Amino acid sequence: MITYIHEKELHRGIEEAMKALNRAEIVTGKNQDREDHLKEIHLVMDIDSVQEVKITMAMPAGLETLVDYVLEIVEGTKDFEKDMYGYTYHDLFAENIEFVIRKLKEDPGTRQATLHVSNQKAARLADPPCLQLIHYTVKNGKLNTNVVFRSNDGVKAVAMNVFALIELSRYIAKEAGISELGSYTHNALSYHAYSRDWKALEGYCRMFDQKDCTIAYDDYLEVYEEYADESRQKCRELKQIQAQKGRI
Repeated sequence: MITYIHEKELHRGIEEAMKALNRAEIVTGKNQDREDHLKEIHLVMDIDSVQEVKITMAMPAGLETLVDYVLEIVEGTKDFEKDMYGYTYHDLFAENIEFVIRKLKEDPGTRQATLHVSNQKAARLADPPCLQLIHYTVKNGKLNTNVVFRSNDGVKAVAMNVFALIELSRYIAKEAGISELGSYTHNALSYHAYSRDWKALEGYCRMFDQKDCTIAYDDYLEVYEEYADESRQKCRELKQIQAQKGRI
């Protein structure tokens, strides 16, 4: 059974998705993540437009960490870690970004503008990619994004995942000459909360009903402008350290 959530605004969709997960039945028994219990649903979250967004702060990190993650997804600042973990998302799809941009430029009606994130080699890793594919379409001059996760942590990861992927869409739209973002659809085949995170999930859901838990996109941009270069430099330094260790 699919839990379908349709909202006009991104933060509302994430809030309703987390509330639905909080209400979900408990799945018992050991699983590949070595948890005894989890809550789980198959989530399809459909957001009408993500051109202008408010950012939910229902995430275990602040804005600087969010900037780090956006740079990792959009620019590949952590690609040097691929040998450590077997992959990075950006490394898996990077070589196809220009293909997708070209397809969208040549034929806005194309059905081939897809970033295939996972592959069979990566799928056989002990910790395979959760993100599987990102598909782009253009309708009424707007870039729509459809994302598929095989597995998605609904407490610690989803808010950061979604925002970073929207920023990737914003980059692709700009490069393809598309002036506006349209809809965003998030298909998580296993949208789950581990037992260790249930209290945090419950706390977020109570918080949503008590106050506005968002920040403006402009506030994010302000932090981005102040911190992005520092984040890039830190990654370059870490890359050099890793390279030096590899030569020892």
